[in-house]
Amino acid sequence: MIDLGKTDVYVDVCTQRDYLVAHGARPSVNATQIVPPLKQLMAYARWASIPTLSCVDVRRPDEVRGVSNPDCVLGTPGQEKVRFSLLPHRVVVESDNRLCVPLDLLTRYQQAILSKRHRDPFTNPKFDRLLTEMPSRRFVVFGISLEISIRLLVLGLLLRRRRVAVIADACGCWNITDAEMALRQLHAKGCEILTVDGLVRTSLERHRAWNGRPRHGRSVA
Repeated sequence: MIDLGKTDVYVDVCTQRDYLVAHGARPSVNATQIVPPLKQLMAYARWASIPTLSCVDVRRPDEVRGVSNPDCVLGTPGQEKVRFSLLPHRVVVESDNRLCVPLDLLTRYQQAILSKRHRDPFTNPKFDRLLTEMPSRRFVVFGISLEISIRLLVLGLLLRRRRVAVIADACGCWNITDAEMALRQLHAKGCEILTVDGLVRTSLERHRAWNGRPRHGRSVA
């Protein structure tokens, strides 16, 4: 069984069709640039069995009545996650106002998908509990949008004294200036700022070093 306290946990924020495809309701301004790094990151997660928490925006039809071109409306294709962001062994955790969610969820599934109705991911009590209490060596955050949801998520994790890294080239935004400012703020607060290539290279080196260690009770002669 995987020891979550000794491994990174990926946090995939709102990698949904409305935010990442050209005909989506609200595509990020850098969607075409971040899709290749996102694909590389999720492919590595799939290969290395990295435990992954995902959150998605969900808006009920009655909540957006009268809104022109609303994004991520429940039951629409745009609300769905992009295909490459889905890992094979996954579970959808239903949203309600209760805290009851097992902290060992990611030892039984590689990916847990939770929904949120507001930009702040911590407004989902179950997601909040997992981020606050679940063991993790480090949370590795990416997705959309850097200047809003990801900024709020990372600041919340840092306040909870969790170790956090943001994968800058795998983060979408709607305002480049605000996104750059958010990245500087997060770095100043103690968040690591990484790239996909740098993360994967370091992770592979750690993986090789770990596999090269002698096993307990086994001769290396």
